[in-house]
Amino acid sequence: MSSNKRTCNTIFKIVVGLGLGIGNLLTATLAWAAPASVFEPILEDLTTAPAERLVRLPASVPSDVELHPTAFEHYGMVIVRLDTTVGCNDASCMGVSIVVAEEPTGWPAMYAEELTPIALSNDIQGYAVDGEVSSGMIWVQDGSLYAFSYQTALFSSEDALAMANSMVSQPPITNAPQ
Repeated sequence: MSSNKRTCNTIFKIVVGLGLGIGNLLTATLAWAAPASVFEPILEDLTTAPAERLVRLPASVPSDVELHPTAFEHYGMVIVRLDTTVGCNDASCMGVSIVVAEEPTGWPAMYAEELTPIALSNDIQGYAVDGEVSSGMIWVQDGSLYAFSYQTALFSSEDALAMANSMVSQPPITNAPQ
């Protein structure tokens, strides 16, 4: 199995293997969050995210490559992708993937061997999953698990850490009027 698939599978296994149920979809309005402009086409889509999923997006995405956003809900998780090719759902097209899921019971002990502890902004404990082609960071905030994955050919680990820290610090896009 390639390193890219192994890293994506590890992150996906952690997020999907949590036994998440399908959440209720609610009509919502945007909070005053200031996500990067690349997310603008999907911000309206995020207003229908499950109420218990507080979506946070980075304020900037430093990339020399054009990225195309998509957002969807899958088994109670909110998934936001920035892909290098429009309409491509394959791991090879992923520039950035953000998954927001229910906080798992027993986190992070059940995956301790696969994770490297990292310190994020606002005293948030994060965990890194490193790979050759893609890497990621995972943390729990406001009762949700955030999984941030990125293609290492497009983003340095420093840029990825800055994006994760930006997400931690940004106000969430909420499902209630502010």
